[in-house]
Amino acid sequence: MLAAAGLTAAMVMTSPAPESPITVPPAPGNPVHPGDPKVMQNDDLTLAKQFVMDDATFQFDGIADTVTGTIDESNGIARVEFTSRYAGYGNRTGMILAAVLTSHQAVIKISNGQVVSAIMDGTWDMIGQKTIA
Repeated sequence: MLAAAGLTAAMVMTSPAPESPITVPPAPGNPVHPGDPKVMQNDDLTLAKQFVMDDATFQFDGIADTVTGTIDESNGIARVEFTSRYAGYGNRTGMILAAVLTSHQAVIKISNGQVVSAIMDGTWDMIGQKTIA
């Protein structure tokens, strides 16, 4: 079955059971990198980064030191990128996972200090935690 999917046993693992969650240590200090003056001066970008880091995909296996982001202040759209340790989205507990570093980009729309839309990789609704049809 693995060969048919183009995988080897070394590339696949079963995710931990619910009683043993994966925890990702935060980046040193504030997880949105307080040493970056652009981040410190832009509350919407900080909100977008924190939203991504609180999301189930990042919480499952995101790598804190890979989080970066930019924001277009004219329209409130932030782009936040990070790398996760396995492919897929959301809480993947109990699933068979390909052990491959995966880059993600979330497009976060902020309006009046609130996240109103959050789409990861153009396919995952981060608010609804479901694939976009």
